[in-house]
Amino acid sequence: MLVAAYMFLAISARGQDASIVVHPDGLKFANGETYMVVESSGTAAEITSAIERSVKTKSNSKNLTVEVLDDAVIIRDFVPGYTKTDRLFGSAYLLDLTYKVLVEVKDGKYRINAPELTIAANQKNDGIVGIVNTGYDFTISMELTESSSAKKSKDVKFFIFNKRGKLVEKSTKEKLEKDLSDIVGLVADQAKKADW
Repeated sequence: MLVAAYMFLAISARGQDASIVVHPDGLKFANGETYMVVESSGTAAEITSAIERSVKTKSNSKNLTVEVLDDAVIIRDFVPGYTKTDRLFGSAYLLDLTYKVLVEVKDGKYRINAPELTIAANQKNDGIVGIVNTGYDFTISMELTESSSAKKSKDVKFFIFNKRGKLVEKSTKEKLEKDLSDIVGLVADQAKKADW
């Protein structure tokens, strides 16, 4: 019975592009929207179950969690040591990725929202001068776009795009687009596209 219900839902998503693209103004699907609607012939409960099963069984992440609510599925993941900056300064530090994907579910369709993400790592500088420990804790983060209001602090910030929208962190952008598209693809590969 469960297999029949899954097969009922698993209408191919052909023609639908679940690719995530990193833009200076945020994460978007290939169609330029911040969400994608997928049509399905199942009930909300059947859709939720199929999404949960697909993500849990096909993802290789050790830290991925799937939270099922009445009308939504929340996918969260933590990937330690995910990336580092392309710039020589700071390239010794590995940054962790944390992301969340919200999927809103109704009978007959569901809406996948673009992932929310944080790329950061806490570091410690163990500088010692004489017998005095001059070390301090600081955070290194990578954000999508550099803003003119980026304040000076002991924390280190890198940006995928500079203030003018020019790409400066190519390897992280490409890695995010591939990996986030893969996880969203596991969610979207249930049925055909529709309007919300």
